[in-house]
Amino acid sequence: MTPNSPAPDPDVLEAAKDRLVAAQEKREKDHAAVDREFWTAVAAEISSGNLRQVDAATALGFTREYIRRNLKQLAETD
Repeated sequence: MTPNSPAPDPDVLEAAKDRLVAAQEKREKDHAAVDREFWTAVAAEISSGNLRQVDAATALGFTREYIRRNLKQLAETD
């Protein structure tokens, strides 16, 4: 749309806003699921003895504290 475009019909505008909100909610839900899957994989590698938290931090470019906090949060939600 250009700055001189007329405003959309109010019903059309409301429906578009509702679709955007629904898309945002789906994005947040999907992000949470992917994040949980990622931290579950990190936890599995560490608990299997394949690597330590410090090794995971080096591989992923995170601090060990960041790894520790996220693993703790994952354990608390299980």
